[in-house]
Amino acid sequence: MAGFSEELFIVQRAALRYLFARESRLLALGKKPVNKKIANFVRDHQNEENIWATFMDTLNEDLTRNIKVYSLKIDDSVCSDVRNTPRRCRIDSDTRNLLEKYKIVNCGGRMADSPIATVEQGQLQGKLVHSPTGKAFYSFQGIPYAKPPIGSLRFRAPQPPEPWEGLRDATSEGNCSAQFDFFASNQYEGDENCLFLNVYTPNLDGEFLPVMVYIHGGGFRFGSGSSYFFGGDYLVEKDVVIVTINYRCGALGFLSLNTPEVPGNAGMKDMVQALRWVKQNIKNFGGNSGNITIFGESAGGVAVSYLTASPMSKNLISKAIIQSGTGLNSWGFQHNPLENARVLASELGCESTDVNDILEYLSTTPVKDIVEATEKMKPLEAFIESAKSFFVPVVEKEFAGVEPFLTEAFVSVLTSGRVADIPIMIGSNTLEFTFDTSEDLQKYIPQELHIERDSPESLAIADEIKKLYFKGDPTVDKYRLLSDFLINIGVHRYVHYLLNVTNKPIYYYKFAYVGGLNLSKDIFKSVSLNYAGHLDELGYLFKSEPTKDVEPSPQDIKTRERMLRLWTNFAKTGNPTPDENHYLTVTWLPATKDKVNYLKINNELSLETDPDKEQMEFWDNLYSKHFKIWDVQITNEDASPVSPLSPISPKSEPISLSSEPVIVATSPVIVEETIVTTVTTVVNERGEEKTSTQVLVDVQDSTGQHYQESFNDLKGNLEQNFDLVQDKLAQVQINDNDVQVNDSSVQVQDNETVYVVDNPVKPDVIITGHTVIDDHPGKLVNIVKLQEKFSNNQNGGDEHKFNGNFEKKPRPSNEIKMAQNSSPVNPKDVIRANDPPEDDLPKNIGVNKFVNFFESLGGKK
Repeated sequence: MAGFSEELFIVQRAALRYLFARESRLLALGKKPVNKKIANFVRDHQNEENIWATFMDTLNEDLTRNIKVYSLKIDDSVCSDVRNTPRRCRIDSDTRNLLEKYKIVNCGGRMADSPIATVEQGQLQGKLVHSPTGKAFYSFQGIPYAKPPIGSLRFRAPQPPEPWEGLRDATSEGNCSAQFDFFASNQYEGDENCLFLNVYTPNLDGEFLPVMVYIHGGGFRFGSGSSYFFGGDYLVEKDVVIVTINYRCGALGFLSLNTPEVPGNAGMKDMVQALRWVKQNIKNFGGNSGNITIFGESAGGVAVSYLTASPMSKNLISKAIIQSGTGLNSWGFQHNPLENARVLASELGCESTDVNDILEYLSTTPVKDIVEATEKMKPLEAFIESAKSFFVPVVEKEFAGVEPFLTEAFVSVLTSGRVADIPIMIGSNTLEFTFDTSEDLQKYIPQELHIERDSPESLAIADEIKKLYFKGDPTVDKYRLLSDFLINIGVHRYVHYLLNVTNKPIYYYKFAYVGGLNLSKDIFKSVSLNYAGHLDELGYLFKSEPTKDVEPSPQDIKTRERMLRLWTNFAKTGNPTPDENHYLTVTWLPATKDKVNYLKINNELSLETDPDKEQMEFWDNLYSKHFKIWDVQITNEDASPVSPLSPISPKSEPISLSSEPVIVATSPVIVEETIVTTVTTVVNERGEEKTSTQVLVDVQDSTGQHYQESFNDLKGNLEQNFDLVQDKLAQVQINDNDVQVNDSSVQVQDNETVYVVDNPVKPDVIITGHTVIDDHPGKLVNIVKLQEKFSNNQNGGDEHKFNGNFEKKPRPSNEIKMAQNSSPVNPKDVIRANDPPEDDLPKNIGVNKFVNFFESLGGKK
């Protein structure tokens, strides 16, 4: 005897699902059946060729997010037949025929065992799978999102995928990128034909769900989006669509020859191509193409931060989650890409250093040989020790007809506010790395600070590091220093820079929970410490093979539920804690410039401020003193880590002894190509000096529009400003034969301007070219080609130090743009969880109009 079970009527199209919910509710309340109104509509349009299209044109909006679908008891044995529904919910013959004809009802809530999805390239057949908790969802794996990057496409930017005939099997995963599998066998695996992605979705029909695209880590040298580590089982239970992707790793994805053919960043462009594919096709998997959140961990976090800064990603992402890595980490960008390419070619036997010869040679070299040679160049242990990588993202040189990923240093793009203005979630774990490394503390001084090794200053900083970090257990202290060096300093700086350039919320976290699902102890097999390590938070977001035999404790399950809700709530609404409940016991407030809030995720949730405050203040001070944006690679013209600034010749005016203030000399100060600052010294007849500063902002866009604006600021007592010149002035040169002085003019020798002070016979200070001569006692009157000195204040902003005071300076294109409004969230900026994609959403019908329409269908005929 067939039994009865509680089931749902699931209507594939949103309008009719709403209709059934409304109809069932009215029937249960004993009111007039709505099915008669449906019958009236059918009768009125029965002669139309496509009555279903007419019906949907009239009711074309997803309203199911406001409705609870009515539960029915349906006979299991006959649930596929609408005629056998309970009498009280039975529908008339016209409506039944309409539904059967267009196959829009799956009675009984059963999901197809072999689901089919249609994308731009053809049809895909996936599979029905069940999560560990028993919930069913659809899995589509091994979907090609680009042409295979083989043959002439090796090292090149990805191309759109080609269509296929018939039904493509999507029940197994595609190849990972060719690599050494560091986590498992440490042997070669994968293939260069690796551009595949996986989609996991709760349902193919009905409401459009938020989309989360995960980008795997692995130092840009190994890893994949495989379900071995990144099964989407738990996340899809929270009504989101999960996408995991593969991209080219190592030299295959990040070789840069500084040519139009191989400018670099092919792996980053793989990610962009995957996002473009998702944007175009995810609605066919029940996803909302207007609500896409990207998230990634380690190198995946670095990639996410880069994607928010690349013009290629414009309009592709609505939110971002950055886990344990940013583009400010030194291991996340190439320092000498051409040299790296030549070393690789030499390792493989290519004797030429010409980039065309190298490309030809590497294009025909077996991919396994390339991977093995890359591993020999810098093993993973050496990467940890030096915090530098050979083949990772790079600043590209611009070429006509070539779409670049990033043509300027990430820090410059970030601090000038030219990043996606979207909500951000970012954080790290309490003890990221537990590798044994060198005892030499000078190695922990970031190389971008350009502090000479073994110099008195470097040794003094190393001593300060020792005093700051080594106060307890030496093993834990060493790992804490290593974690700050590789991860936390970059995360901290990213948050503070971002706070100055965006009004969107920034949710900062620290993951500290230690439980059975933590991954680092099994994967790294280093030491057993009671701290959350690298990768550990992923065990509470994804189903993974390393933890398949773990029986989670009640606290593990609670922590996993918290993590899933925090991450998916953010993807749905841009707010990880829209309301408090049993799992989310606190409201997570975003960080602000005045109060750097962060959520500490441990056995319980707690809202705290300023993570690792003492350590981060130390690094802030060090960066404030030594870090210069102009010392960072701005372009890739010569594949050099530092781009020299363009010289501008100084100007001069003759000296006059009139009673009015006169100009002694002027000297342009270069900050960037579009910013020129002129420092002018004025001397009156009494010998009193005053200095004025003029900043000229010159902008010319691609359309030829030209814009200039100047700012003036008068300053006095130039003697107090010696600190402005000490860092950027080079060798002192004195050549008395080149100096010709008289009472009324400034002489020029060898195309260099010579400036003198108020004693024209025996000058106290002589300045020529880039040189300041201060061997004699006296007053400094002029500064030629003076690089402005910046220091980062406690909020991470760049400020101009003049006469000992910090003052905001007019904003050059590479300076931090100060936010005018720090309000946390603008309701207009929040994308609702179930909003349909913008291109799928009609603008002419609302809920009330929808309901009124049904009421109007009930008129007698």
